[in-house]
Parts: sequence; structure tokens; C-alpha cells
Amino acid sequence: MTTKIDEVPKRVEEALFFRLKQRGFEECDDRAKQYADCCRGRILSMAWACRAEAKEFSNCMSKYTGKIGTMKAMWIARGAKHKMTEAEWDILLNDVIASD
Repeated sequence: MTTKIDEVPKRVEEALFFRLKQRGFEECDDRAKQYADCCRGRILSMAWACRAEAKEFSNCMSKYTGKIGTMKAMWIARGAKHKMTEAEWDILLNDVIASD
């Protein structure tokens, strides 16, 4: 039986997305800090005053979170294991990130 991308269990999809998001936060940390610094002390004005910083952070995160389809396909291609070791997760994640 083969698994299709749209048949990936929700729990697995959430785990895959969590890993992508986690890597995104690690890689986009400097942009997140710039956005947070811009927002500090602002309430309403942050919506327009920090627009550029928010866009930079969002674009950076999209490089990672936007690869969920690729990650699901690679997960399926590697045997669709429900329990993976940390090393297996790292290898899968690195391969997805490098797949540009």
C-alpha cells in the first residue's frame, strides 16, 4: 500500500510542520529580534512602523514552513515511519531545506 501526500495522518503532519517551524525560528532568530525590538514600546503604531521587519520575519519563516508538501513527500518516500529518531528527523529536515 502506498501513501499519498493527502493521506498523511494529521498527527504526523503536525509533527512535520512543528519541525519545519522550529528550524525556521532557529534560522530566523535575528529577524524575530529585529521585529521584537521595533515593536517594543509600541501598541497601535507597530502595525505600520514595524511593517518592514514583520515582512522580513514572515518571508524568512515562509522559506521553512512553506516546505510542508516537500517534507510530507520525503517522509512518505522514506517509508512513512510514525516513530523516527532525532537523527532521522534531522536528516529529513536537512534534506527538505536543501531541496531548493
